[in-house]
Amino acid sequence: MASRRPTGQHRALSDAGRAAALRVAGELGLPTTDPRVLSERGNLLVHLAPAPVLARVATLTAWTRRDPAAWLAREVAVAGWAAARGGPVVAPSALVPPGPHHAGGFVLTFWEHRVTVPRRAHGTELGAALARLHIAADGHPGLPWLAPVREQVDDALHALERDRVLAGDLLVALQARHADVLAGLAGAGSADIVLHGDAHAGNLLCCAGPGGADEWLWSDLEETCTGPPEWDLAVLAGGPGADATAVLAGYAEVAGRPIPRPAELAPFRRARELEAAVWLLAMAHLHPERYRALAAERLAALRLTS
Repeated sequence: MASRRPTGQHRALSDAGRAAALRVAGELGLPTTDPRVLSERGNLLVHLAPAPVLARVATLTAWTRRDPAAWLAREVAVAGWAAARGGPVVAPSALVPPGPHHAGGFVLTFWEHRVTVPRRAHGTELGAALARLHIAADGHPGLPWLAPVREQVDDALHALERDRVLAGDLLVALQARHADVLAGLAGAGSADIVLHGDAHAGNLLCCAGPGGADEWLWSDLEETCTGPPEWDLAVLAGGPGADATAVLAGYAEVAGRPIPRPAELAPFRRARELEAAVWLLAMAHLHPERYRALAAERLAALRLTS
């Protein structure tokens, strides 16, 4: 299904990103006559039909990062590592070099295009899928520690300051909350493992598999990193409408770990709340018609003045 068309500045950015994807695809011998835009949110996703290849172009999200290519390179590396070990993840394309590639000022990667089924995982199914990803990704070297709350928040605050998006007192309050959140993570959680980084239910896709059987595959590993598993669990179990008890039980059964107590997840949930608010503030600057209200809601929930 095609996504809702953006307007204004966002539309121009999406059109330019699409052109960049088609340029690289053509240079690599992929078809460019029937491109199908699947999403135009933080990143632009283009199915290069009829080839089973998906182009992922960093558009809005790139603005929030000092080095967008580094995030995409880690995503390709960890997803490829996990896929090679039979992990539940959408794999980088095997038909062309997955990248990252550079064109027209954009960074982009190529992935297997999988036909998705309109179904969401719930409860123990969610937790079990995360555990299987953690097992498959185990051992991948060279990843930063908790990049979503360290680099992502720092980079986004830098961009918001650079372009003078926020009032000075709000920026200072967010920077202070960031320092406080990082201090609260010191020594928290279990031993470090390889994480998804952004393990919410929307990033777990139900894909049509061989023989007609559906399979659950993780996508969008841009924020992959190392850190305590409690980070991914706090994100997954704290999602809208999530049955936290069932999610944590499903994870513990497959991973062979004890179920974390609420107090053990608390510093990670607090960190995720800050990351989400800062990211939405950046998106609201670039795509206000979609994100402004969400950003205001998340910012109010931080209660920075209390």
